[in-house]
Amino acid sequence: MPRARLSRRGFSAVDLLAATAAVAIAGAISQPVLQKSRASSMGTTNASQHRLLASQQALFIAANDGAFTGPTTTGWPGMNGLPIDGGRFVGNTTSITPVQQQDWITPLVGDLFGFSPNRALRTQQLLETMRDPRQGRFNDVLFDAAGPADAQDFVDVLNNGGGFRAVSYLSPATFQFWGTPDRSDCGVFTPGKPPEPCIDEIWRKKFGGVPHNFSGAIAANIETPEGYLPRIDQVGTSPANKVQFADGTRYLNPDNRLDINIDPAPMSFGNHTSAFFPVEIGTAYGRSAFNSPGNIVNSVRRPGLGNAGLDSRVMYVTFFDGSTRPVSLTTAKSRPDWWAPTGSEWVDVSGIAPELDGLVQPGDILP
Repeated sequence: MPRARLSRRGFSAVDLLAATAAVAIAGAISQPVLQKSRASSMGTTNASQHRLLASQQALFIAANDGAFTGPTTTGWPGMNGLPIDGGRFVGNTTSITPVQQQDWITPLVGDLFGFSPNRALRTQQLLETMRDPRQGRFNDVLFDAAGPADAQDFVDVLNNGGGFRAVSYLSPATFQFWGTPDRSDCGVFTPGKPPEPCIDEIWRKKFGGVPHNFSGAIAANIETPEGYLPRIDQVGTSPANKVQFADGTRYLNPDNRLDINIDPAPMSFGNHTSAFFPVEIGTAYGRSAFNSPGNIVNSVRRPGLGNAGLDSRVMYVTFFDGSTRPVSLTTAKSRPDWWAPTGSEWVDVSGIAPELDGLVQPGDILP
């Protein structure tokens, strides 16, 4: 019986061209889908980070009589007098010790993720663990590199230990610091309630000083309420419209290098808080930040529909009711009430976002 013979004919040039074209067409069709899927996955992960921080903050608030983490709560206890002594943060401490006074995140997740007692390593873990996937940059240099006693630890991590990711999340300093100092009398501010006894005097007698107050250095355009304290019952009449934290990065130098501040007790924002959002010269979110004009795209990291420009870029924002939602830059700029406690007063409307032109004037009170 004759054997069946197998054909040895290979692919012709036409066959190969057709196959190549088919693969190219399939790739062209699938690439936008894959890109969209990848972007969606990044957004989901970022939203999950927001929800984790919000849930941890809710637990902290419940356990601490309404106070939330920040420079004048977790960044204050045990310090006497002013200026703030940053020595309590440096070197080896605990997994939940703030890496600097303005660090509100480490006290929430340090134990959860087993952060190092070493401040430099804890800073690295904080920025790596609590990271927006779209935040791919690393810090290039250290700010105040010769200042703190543990500066060499930071130098070692930067040069030989994998470096420091850029910051992913910022909390508005307007909510984090005590209210604008009263010039005549004082009292605890609670929306809709009369002032209580002067807590400034109580703290001076008990601790020899009071935590940092909100001042013009934080956001000169508004004054927060006299007697305001960083507590959930004082942020405002509608916590669902008051920002707990948002996507954000600082600090990008004019030469396009990111630096991380290793001062344990900076006087203003540090690495983890930000200026009043509608102010256009603010480092983190200002469209015309005079010393960091490129920082805003590192803060508002998500392109809008059709990559339609800066104003359509999107950021995730978490509010004090625990909700998280994506918001465009122009929407966020048009809502000053989101970014400061109820009862805050406009004192200067120069340099504010164009979305607010003609809509606010000195003396206006934020709801």
